[in-house]
Amino acid sequence: MIVTQITELPGGRRRIRLSDDSLITLYKCELKELNIRSGGELDDEAYNRIMTDILPKRARLRALNLLKKRPYTEYQIRQKLTDGDYPEDIIEGAIEYIKDMRCLDDYGYARTYIQYYSSLKSIRRITDDLRHKGVERDIIEKALSDVRDDGDLSDEEELIVRLMDKRHYDRDSASYEDKQEMKAYLYGKGFDMDTIDRCV
Repeated sequence: MIVTQITELPGGRRRIRLSDDSLITLYKCELKELNIRSGGELDDEAYNRIMTDILPKRARLRALNLLKKRPYTEYQIRQKLTDGDYPEDIIEGAIEYIKDMRCLDDYGYARTYIQYYSSLKSIRRITDDLRHKGVERDIIEKALSDVRDDGDLSDEEELIVRLMDKRHYDRDSASYEDKQEMKAYLYGKGFDMDTIDRCV
């Protein structure tokens, strides 16, 4: 395989484009050690070492370091590793590794997220946020059900009342226009119209 391009990246890293248009990122010292240069051939021995030793270890370490700082979903870890130019099979290996170590748990992430944000956001908004973070719908539904069963899910009507108070809304003296404006605001926050109508 031919090295068609080497691009300098921050932190002493180099992005290598190969003749099959794949990308790998290595450190400058590794390029020197493996005798990799633009226009040169990447021999099978060097390529195998990169793919079976260097990158798998680095991907696992990168994923673990990310999870040390804060929780991530599987989708978010995949995105971080993809952004780092790790090949798909190396990403899969890293994901399996951290799952085996019980460091990656979308259900646990969803449950914690729901418990924390249910006093601040509507269930629909929380669900949308979790879907955006790559959590599967069935995992979200299970986490929601379990949080509700444990009594840790905040009441949406209480949340709506707090939001109305924050906006100095008085339902007894509100005009029709004020009510419509408040309904639109709350709907935009993700609350369903039945709950909004009961509160406004």
